[in-house]
Order: sequence, then structure tokens, then C-alpha cells
Amino acid sequence: MRQLISNAINASEDMQVIGLARNGKEAVTKTRELRPDVITLDVDMPVLSGLEALAQIMRETPTPVVMVSSLTVEGARETLEALEMGAVDVISKPQRRADIDQLAAAIAPRLRSAATAHLSAGGVVAVKPKTVSKTPPSSFELVVVGCSTGGPAALQRIIPELPEDFPAPIVVAQHIPVGFTGPMAHRLDQCSKIKVVEAVHGAELEPSTVYIAPAGSHTVVRKHESRMIIEILLPEAALGLYRPSVNALFLSAEAFAPHVLAVVLTGMGQDGLEGVKALHAKGAHIVAESEESAVIYGMPRVIVESKLAHRVLNLEQIVEFLSTSVKK
Repeated sequence: MRQLISNAINASEDMQVIGLARNGKEAVTKTRELRPDVITLDVDMPVLSGLEALAQIMRETPTPVVMVSSLTVEGARETLEALEMGAVDVISKPQRRADIDQLAAAIAPRLRSAATAHLSAGGVVAVKPKTVSKTPPSSFELVVVGCSTGGPAALQRIIPELPEDFPAPIVVAQHIPVGFTGPMAHRLDQCSKIKVVEAVHGAELEPSTVYIAPAGSHTVVRKHESRMIIEILLPEAALGLYRPSVNALFLSAEAFAPHVLAVVLTGMGQDGLEGVKALHAKGAHIVAESEESAVIYGMPRVIVESKLAHRVLNLEQIVEFLSTSVKK
């Protein structure tokens, strides 16, 4: 795996490998000595585990870290813990030859993006929220959230802080490898006052519940008589590069506008832009995470620069806004 990643990096024009570590202890030492722009760290390592090495790196030499993990329940659990501790992204170990080729093509852009991560995002940022003169609707029927790189840690800071009587359902599209959304939902559910589940096809949306869109497919919301229903679409559906697609979720939420709150959190690229445009045109309320707290200010940036955000808030302010503005 180390050689695969090294070859992919060295094949790119703007990156090179400056060090290899055989175990977690070496990873900590080489990070201190070489000061790399970004590190890949295997969850499963001898001497010091990936989590132990990550904790020491973040304490001594804070550096953007991308975790490399197997698709096991234990691997997913440890990877999610790593993301909460400050790791920026996760790459799943390939299981088939086709996966190896796909991973080799994806490594360079993922690491390039991770190298720009804002590592102080874990702290409380005292900034005045930017707003425009728009009063949100008196009530929201639905909250939709889109996020990518840095999203698991952002969700970990938002969802557990929401009150148990939160009056609307929340549907989250998070870019993450297949196999991680179920454990992520379970982990969030254990530390939250509201219910958190992985979304399933045909489920009726309920208040005080967060639905995490399963990785590898697209999740959309539909009206069925007076009810809101989740639909899981085949991954072959032409709805964008990412699965789940933030655009697919947001575009489907247009049916419930203007009583929709859309929140765009940290992440690279511009998935969600088209969906936000459609929701904005129908009077939905749009919140973008601020540059000060976003790990990767990519997805929120395009919303702000397109003048579509009604509010630009850091994570602490997003919690406050959700808790006070989403009313029964």
C-alpha cells in the first residue's frame, strides 16, 4: 500500500514523497524531522497505532493527515475517531484490481486538497456572522446538509449539540467511502440527544432525526401525499461525480421550498452549487460555513462567492442558528 501511494504521488507533477515510515513511531519522528505538507497514515500500524501516531503528530507537529483504512467495522470505527481527532480525509484500501487503478488516479487530488486544510478549525472562532437582509421562514419542514472533506468532524460538533425536541428531520449527504456511513451514524447517535440513522429506501422522515445518506448511492427526498419519503437511487444514476451527491439531495428538496434550510459545510469542489441555486430561487434559506472554521473552504466558498448564502456562520454559530431558528 505504501508503494502504491508513493508511486501515485511521484507520478504527479507537483508532489513528491519525501519520506516513508514502516510504523507509527517512525511516522511521528519523520513528521517532526521532514515537516511534510501532508501525511498518509495507515489506521493499522505496528509499534504505534494510527490513532496513537495521529494524536502525537497533532500535539507536536500539526500537519494535514489523510487516513488509509480497511473496510472493516473496526477499521471504520477507528477511522471515524481519527477524523474527529483532526485527520482531514480518509482513503479506503482497495479490494480489487479495479479499485487499485481508481485509487491511484484519485490519490494526488485528494492529497493536494488535504494539504490546504485549515487545521485550527477545531477551536472556537470568534467572528461576527455575515448575513444578508432575509428573514428565514417562520418554520422549516426540512433541513438538508452537504459536506465533504472535514465533514465528519464538523457533524460531530453540530449534531450532538441539537436539542432532543428538534422539530424537523435533517438529511445529510457526506462524501465518504462505502462502508463508513453506517458506523458514522451509529457513532453520532450514541453521543446525540436526537436520533441519528443511516438512511434507508422508503423511510418516512421524522422530526428529531438525522438521516445520513449511505455512501455509494444517491439519496433524495420525495413528497408522498402528506409525507416526506427517502429514496435511495442506484449509484449508476447520472447525478454527479460523488455518491452521495449533495446536488441530488438539494435539488430533490426543492419540492419543499421555501420551508427548507440548506447548510453547506466544509469540503473541496462545488458539489451542492446547482442544488443551492434551485433552492435559493424557491425561497429556501441558505447557510454556508465560514472560512474561519471550514477545514477546506471549497464548497462553502462557491456558495458565498455566488451570492447565494443568506448567512455565513462558523460551526458554533450554525448550532445556535439551528437550535433557535428551526421552530415547530
